[in-house]
Amino acid sequence: MTEGRTFKGKTLDEALTEACNDLRARVGELRYELVRDGDESAVTIEAEVDPIAVLGLFLSESFLAGELDLKVRLKLGGEALTGELSGEDTRHLTASGGRGLDALQYLCNRILNRRLDEHLPVHLDSNGFKDRRAVQLQERAYSAAEDAHRKRQAVVLGPLTPAARREIHLALADDPDVETESDGEGFLKRVVVRPRGRR
Repeated sequence: MTEGRTFKGKTLDEALTEACNDLRARVGELRYELVRDGDESAVTIEAEVDPIAVLGLFLSESFLAGELDLKVRLKLGGEALTGELSGEDTRHLTASGGRGLDALQYLCNRILNRRLDEHLPVHLDSNGFKDRRAVQLQERAYSAAEDAHRKRQAVVLGPLTPAARREIHLALADDPDVETESDGEGFLKRVVVRPRGRR
């Protein structure tokens, strides 16, 4: 555990209540350790909000409320907090190019943004869906770039989620003949692929 904040109480319950109030968290969202500090009349703990617990509770409660057959396995890695989704209802998340999966990932990141000063980005996937989608999006990007270059006019793709738009932008970032730009308002936007230097 990284060094958390210290909380005291006459009992463990009191110390946890103090931590929950101060950290604005439920007990199930905390990671804590008992600390020996020489004060026999009090229980001292070091506690912090656990991002895996926060997302685990949010997702399990959401799946239950929506009566969805979904489970998630969350893991903290060096560069991201990853979640592997499984269950009969993953098809709802991966339909329409994975809009549901991207929206759920966006929500998870927003929740942690509000709860923690710093956290690793959240990446959700289901059975390698995002790798397959990345290949399809790269092929669409290359095809659009070819059309834009050949016809000397802009080609519009979308509407796409932020994750899908990022794949398009990355696929064409080093193409000397075209440039890309997101266009629109809100979560779903279009990607404009145009010949470089033509606006």
